[in-house]
Amino acid sequence: VPVSGEPKIDGVAISIMYRGGRLAYAATRGDGDVGDDVTANVRTIRSIPLTLPAGAPPVLEVRGEVFMPNEAFAKLNEERDSEGLPAFANPRNAAAGSMRQLDPKVTKERQLDIIVFNVQLTSGEQPKTHAESLDMLEKFGFYTVPHKVFRTVEECCEEVRRIGDTRESYPFDIDGAVIKINDLAQREFLGSTAKG
Repeated sequence: VPVSGEPKIDGVAISIMYRGGRLAYAATRGDGDVGDDVTANVRTIRSIPLTLPAGAPPVLEVRGEVFMPNEAFAKLNEERDSEGLPAFANPRNAAAGSMRQLDPKVTKERQLDIIVFNVQLTSGEQPKTHAESLDMLEKFGFYTVPHKVFRTVEECCEEVRRIGDTRESYPFDIDGAVIKINDLAQREFLGSTAKG
Protein backbone atom coordinates (compact mmCIF):
# COMPACT_ATOMS: atom_id res chain seq x y z
CA VAL A 1 0.00 0.00 0.00
CA PRO A 2 1.57 3.35 -0.99
CA VAL A 3 2.23 5.68 1.93
CA SER A 4 3.28 9.32 2.21
CA GLY A 5 6.18 10.29 4.47
CA GLU A 6 6.68 13.81 5.78
CA PRO A 7 8.31 15.67 8.67
CA LYS A 8 6.11 16.39 11.70
CA ILE A 9 6.33 20.14 12.25
CA ASP A 10 6.48 21.15 15.93
CA GLY A 11 4.08 24.08 16.00
CA VAL A 12 0.46 25.00 16.66
CA ALA A 13 -2.19 23.01 14.77
CA ILE A 14 -4.92 25.15 13.22
CA SER A 15 -7.82 24.71 10.82
CA ILE A 16 -8.64 27.39 8.27
CA MET A 17 -12.03 27.60 6.55
CA TYR A 18 -12.58 29.28 3.17
CA ARG A 19 -16.05 30.11 1.89
CA GLY A 20 -16.60 31.53 -1.56
CA GLY A 21 -12.83 31.65 -2.07
CA ARG A 22 -12.21 33.89 0.96
CA LEU A 23 -10.69 33.11 4.33
CA ALA A 24 -13.73 32.90 6.63
CA TYR A 25 -12.22 31.82 9.95
CA ALA A 26 -9.36 30.01 11.61
CA ALA A 27 -9.28 28.09 14.87
CA THR A 28 -6.75 26.23 16.96
CA ARG A 29 -7.23 22.56 17.65
CA GLY A 30 -8.05 23.32 21.29
CA ASP A 31 -9.24 20.24 23.15
CA GLY A 32 -10.04 18.38 19.93
CA ASP A 33 -13.66 19.55 19.86
CA VAL A 34 -13.50 23.29 20.56
CA GLY A 35 -10.60 25.55 19.65
CA ASP A 36 -9.82 29.23 19.94
CA ASP A 37 -10.82 31.67 17.20
CA VAL A 38 -7.49 32.96 15.81
CA THR A 39 -8.79 34.40 12.54
CA ALA A 40 -7.40 37.91 13.03
CA ASN A 41 -3.94 36.58 13.92
CA VAL A 42 -3.89 34.05 11.08
CA ARG A 43 -4.64 36.84 8.61
CA THR A 44 -1.26 38.39 9.54
CA ILE A 45 0.72 35.34 8.31
CA ARG A 46 1.99 36.32 4.87
CA SER A 47 2.09 32.79 3.45
CA ILE A 48 -1.64 32.22 4.04
CA PRO A 49 -3.77 33.15 1.03
CA LEU A 50 -6.62 35.44 2.06
CA THR A 51 -8.42 34.69 -1.20
CA LEU A 52 -8.17 31.57 -3.35
CA PRO A 53 -7.72 31.61 -7.12
CA ALA A 54 -10.52 31.01 -9.63
CA GLY A 55 -11.38 27.33 -9.77
CA ALA A 56 -11.04 26.79 -6.02
CA PRO A 57 -13.98 24.99 -4.40
CA PRO A 58 -16.73 27.11 -2.79
CA VAL A 59 -15.96 25.51 0.60
CA LEU A 60 -12.47 24.42 1.63
CA GLU A 61 -11.11 23.63 5.07
CA VAL A 62 -7.41 22.96 5.50
CA ARG A 63 -5.32 21.94 8.47
CA GLY A 64 -1.83 23.22 9.02
CA GLU A 65 0.85 23.89 11.58
CA VAL A 66 1.75 27.46 12.50
CA PHE A 67 5.40 27.75 13.43
CA MET A 68 8.03 30.35 14.16
CA PRO A 69 11.04 29.94 11.84
CA ASN A 70 14.23 29.26 13.79
CA GLU A 71 15.81 32.51 12.57
CA ALA A 72 12.83 34.59 13.73
CA PHE A 73 12.85 32.74 17.07
CA ALA A 74 16.51 33.58 17.72
CA LYS A 75 15.87 37.25 16.84
CA LEU A 76 12.78 37.43 19.08
CA ASN A 77 14.67 36.03 22.08
CA GLU A 78 17.52 38.49 21.50
CA GLU A 79 15.00 41.36 21.53
CA ARG A 80 13.32 40.01 24.67
CA ASP A 81 16.71 39.67 26.40
CA SER A 82 17.62 43.29 25.56
CA GLU A 83 14.27 44.41 27.00
CA GLY A 84 14.78 42.37 30.19
CA LEU A 85 11.95 39.98 29.34
CA PRO A 86 12.19 36.20 29.81
CA ALA A 87 13.14 34.20 26.71
CA PHE A 88 10.75 31.73 25.12
CA ALA A 89 11.83 28.13 25.78
CA ASN A 90 11.42 27.00 22.15
CA PRO A 91 9.88 28.07 18.82
CA ARG A 92 6.67 26.11 19.49
CA ASN A 93 5.99 28.03 22.72
CA ALA A 94 6.80 31.29 20.94
CA ALA A 95 4.37 30.43 18.13
CA ALA A 96 1.64 29.43 20.60
CA GLY A 97 2.09 32.66 22.57
CA SER A 98 2.03 34.66 19.36
CA MET A 99 -1.23 33.05 18.23
CA ARG A 100 -2.85 33.97 21.58
CA GLN A 101 -2.01 37.66 21.27
CA LEU A 102 -5.05 39.93 21.49
CA ASP A 103 -3.38 42.46 19.17
CA PRO A 104 -2.82 41.06 15.66
CA LYS A 105 -0.05 43.67 15.14
CA VAL A 106 2.04 41.87 17.77
CA THR A 107 1.40 38.55 16.01
CA LYS A 108 2.46 40.08 12.69
CA GLU A 109 5.74 41.30 14.19
CA ARG A 110 6.56 37.74 15.29
CA GLN A 111 7.03 36.60 11.65
CA LEU A 112 5.04 33.37 11.96
CA ASP A 113 4.66 30.98 9.06
CA ILE A 114 2.45 27.98 8.32
CA ILE A 115 2.73 24.67 6.54
CA VAL A 116 -0.52 23.07 5.43
CA PHE A 117 -0.62 19.28 5.62
CA ASN A 118 -4.22 18.19 5.10
CA VAL A 119 -7.53 18.91 3.37
CA GLN A 120 -10.20 18.54 6.05
CA LEU A 121 -13.20 19.34 3.87
CA THR A 122 -13.82 20.36 0.28
CA SER A 123 -17.00 20.93 -1.70
CA GLY A 124 -15.05 20.66 -4.94
CA GLU A 125 -13.57 17.69 -6.76
CA GLN A 126 -12.39 15.17 -4.20
CA PRO A 127 -8.71 14.24 -4.49
CA LYS A 128 -8.14 10.49 -4.49
CA THR A 129 -4.76 10.54 -2.74
CA HIS A 130 -3.02 12.54 -0.05
CA ALA A 131 -0.33 13.56 -2.56
CA GLU A 132 -3.02 14.83 -4.98
CA SER A 133 -4.61 16.86 -2.18
CA LEU A 134 -1.27 18.53 -1.38
CA ASP A 135 -0.67 19.23 -5.09
CA MET A 136 -4.12 20.85 -5.23
CA LEU A 137 -3.35 23.00 -2.19
CA GLU A 138 -0.07 24.16 -3.75
CA LYS A 139 -2.01 25.30 -6.83
CA PHE A 140 -4.26 27.34 -4.52
CA GLY A 141 -1.22 29.13 -3.07
CA PHE A 142 -0.55 27.20 0.14
CA TYR A 143 2.90 26.31 1.46
CA THR A 144 2.55 22.54 1.92
CA VAL A 145 4.52 20.02 3.92
CA PRO A 146 7.48 18.40 2.09
CA HIS A 147 6.35 14.86 1.26
CA LYS A 148 7.22 11.76 -0.77
CA VAL A 149 5.18 8.68 -1.68
CA PHE A 150 6.66 5.22 -1.08
CA ARG A 151 5.56 1.75 -2.14
CA THR A 152 7.65 -0.39 0.19
CA VAL A 153 8.24 -0.55 3.92
CA GLU A 154 11.98 -0.31 3.28
CA GLU A 155 11.63 2.96 1.33
CA CYS A 156 9.38 4.35 4.06
CA CYS A 157 11.85 3.42 6.84
CA GLU A 158 14.68 4.98 4.87
CA GLU A 159 12.70 8.24 4.58
CA VAL A 160 12.02 8.28 8.33
CA ARG A 161 15.79 7.89 8.91
CA ARG A 162 16.54 10.64 6.37
CA ILE A 163 14.08 13.03 8.05
CA GLY A 164 15.73 12.33 11.41
CA ASP A 165 19.25 12.77 10.02
CA THR A 166 18.40 16.09 8.32
CA ARG A 167 16.15 17.57 11.02
CA GLU A 168 18.54 20.48 11.57
CA SER A 169 18.27 21.52 7.90
CA TYR A 170 14.59 22.50 8.14
CA PRO A 171 13.78 26.17 8.85
CA PHE A 172 11.40 24.93 11.58
CA ASP A 173 11.57 22.46 14.46
CA ILE A 174 10.29 18.94 13.87
CA ASP A 175 9.41 16.30 16.39
CA GLY A 176 9.52 13.22 14.21
CA ALA A 177 8.03 11.93 10.99
CA VAL A 178 4.46 11.24 9.89
CA ILE A 179 3.49 8.28 7.72
CA LYS A 180 0.07 8.48 6.06
CA ILE A 181 -1.83 6.04 3.85
CA ASN A 182 -1.77 7.81 0.49
CA ASP A 183 -5.12 6.47 -0.80
CA LEU A 184 -7.76 8.61 0.92
CA ALA A 185 -10.54 6.00 0.56
CA GLN A 186 -8.35 3.41 2.26
CA ARG A 187 -7.44 5.90 4.97
CA GLU A 188 -11.13 6.63 5.60
CA PHE A 189 -11.85 2.89 5.84
CA LEU A 190 -8.98 2.29 8.27
CA GLY A 191 -9.76 5.31 10.47
CA SER A 192 -7.21 7.49 12.21
CA THR A 193 -5.73 8.47 15.53
CA ALA A 194 -4.52 11.86 16.67
CA LYS A 195 -2.10 12.72 19.42
CA GLY A 196 -1.77 16.20 20.87
